[in-house]
Amino acid sequence: MFNEKYKFTTEWFDIAIPTWTELFVNNKKQIKDVLEIGCYEGRATVWLCENVLNQPGSTYEVVDTFGGSLSESGMIHDKEQLEQGALTIEENFRHNIQFFPDIEFTIHKGLSQKVLPQLEKKQYDLIYIDASHRADDTLVDAYFAHKLLKPGGILIFDDFGWKDPKDLSPINSPELGIRMFYQLYQSEYELLFEGYQVGFVKKNPNKITLV
Repeated sequence: MFNEKYKFTTEWFDIAIPTWTELFVNNKKQIKDVLEIGCYEGRATVWLCENVLNQPGSTYEVVDTFGGSLSESGMIHDKEQLEQGALTIEENFRHNIQFFPDIEFTIHKGLSQKVLPQLEKKQYDLIYIDASHRADDTLVDAYFAHKLLKPGGILIFDDFGWKDPKDLSPINSPELGIRMFYQLYQSEYELLFEGYQVGFVKKNPNKITLV
């Protein structure tokens, strides 16, 4: 499905391709500015670049520790393990995006809770959240994403259907954080799809006509 020139060690994103194809390709959804929170090796990134981001001047920003979801949630404390894993992931990501010279990439390396508040001046057409597997981290990411998403923009969460087989506590799954976010902001969003992932579109605010 992906060209062999790319470097990938997992196929986690591939389950989402039919839904994303229907949403972005078949419906010809125009996307120019993307923010991806948790990019890993860039499998979703590459798919969007190949299939969706065909407008001149497209921008793509990513936020990642490049240490995996355990690093994003602060659960890896072994410095050597963290640095070695992050090095491999980041190398693969940078290799994979080099094939899209017409897209302006910006890489923010760090924890999303620290990076996202610094991006408040930018607005995005699509924000994809696939960082920590913890509910509280996901809620925080969603809060900042809401502020950064353009009216009419799309917000997609990965791992809505994921559960930690070793610990079924709700805090260890993104689902609770996503549901809490939607409960807070449901008047401002419409549900697009729900499955292993869940997607929303941000409503355009009502226009006020001055007499």
